[in-house]
Amino acid sequence: MSKKMFLVLVCALFLVFTGAQSMAQNTPDQAASQAANAASQAKDDAAQALADPETKTKVQAKLQELATELNLTDDQKTQLKPVLQDEFKQLKTVHDDTSLPPDQKKTKITEIRENAKSQMNSILTPDQQKKLAEMKEKAKENLDK
Repeated sequence: MSKKMFLVLVCALFLVFTGAQSMAQNTPDQAASQAANAASQAKDDAAQALADPETKTKVQAKLQELATELNLTDDQKTQLKPVLQDEFKQLKTVHDDTSLPPDQKKTKITEIRENAKSQMNSILTPDQQKKLAEMKEKAKENLDK
């Protein structure tokens, strides 16, 4: 068995056992909710374990930054994680594609970022969207200096 599969299996078993322990202490509704969350987390962990470590690190860092700056709820974090994973994966693919000329890469990167922005805005509140736009503007100004 490969190391990655073993890691995924260990993570899944850990989540199952911790979920079973906490279910014994909760009402049926809480237990069902926690079981669904544990299954979702196990699926996310499995996908992350198979992902590129550099991409995984970037996703975690960006998610943490957004969580801190935008005061994200746990539900928003859960919804944003796959959006960020997909965005970083697509960006890496474009950057690694040596067959694309620079102008096509730039166009493709813009499309990827606009798509991710649209998905993120559907998850964020209007105040959070405004704050995110301000953060991006500030980052752009810092690059121009």
